[in-house]
Amino acid sequence: MTIMQRLRAKQKADAARAAEQAAKRRAARIAKKVAHAAEKDDGLSDLPLSVAIAIELNPAQPVKPEPAPLPVPDDSVQSLVSRLAAIRERIWRLRAMYAVSLSHDCLMESDRYLTLFQDLAEKLREKDKAALEALTSGHESLLLSPPIPAKQNIPLSTQRLVEMRWEAMTQPTQRAPKRPADEMRDGLDCLLL
Repeated sequence: MTIMQRLRAKQKADAARAAEQAAKRRAARIAKKVAHAAEKDDGLSDLPLSVAIAIELNPAQPVKPEPAPLPVPDDSVQSLVSRLAAIRERIWRLRAMYAVSLSHDCLMESDRYLTLFQDLAEKLREKDKAALEALTSGHESLLLSPPIPAKQNIPLSTQRLVEMRWEAMTQPTQRAPKRPADEMRDGLDCLLL
């Protein structure tokens, strides 16, 4: 037997041994899954495999209890001041996020909180003007000014119109070269447009 034949025989034996070990590992995994399924016995074992997998991946959502009715907010001066302070912090945080990310969602949510802040500030102004001034001092331009309107989106039809106009303007125009009938030709008239 030559060296090449012995090498092929060894490779064939190694491949057969590796296939046998892989088959044993597969059989062990399958036996483990079957044993696990038998232990589980949750009613999925009698279903087709694809249905059982879909049920396991998407478990039933628990039934949510009905939400309790929202408590009526207390309109005392202390509760208004604490609510306004929390809303003010939220507005600052959203404006900072907008400054970094330029996310219109942050700006729009900030505007909603600003409107809520101004509504509650009117109630507090009627009850205790000094508490409102203490809460807004130094930040009047942000907290008492009207909300910043979010940039409107361009309608899709307008965007398409502008794009088609741009495409039409950038397309090269093919003009037939002008050939003078009476003039003497010098061979350079093909360069004229």
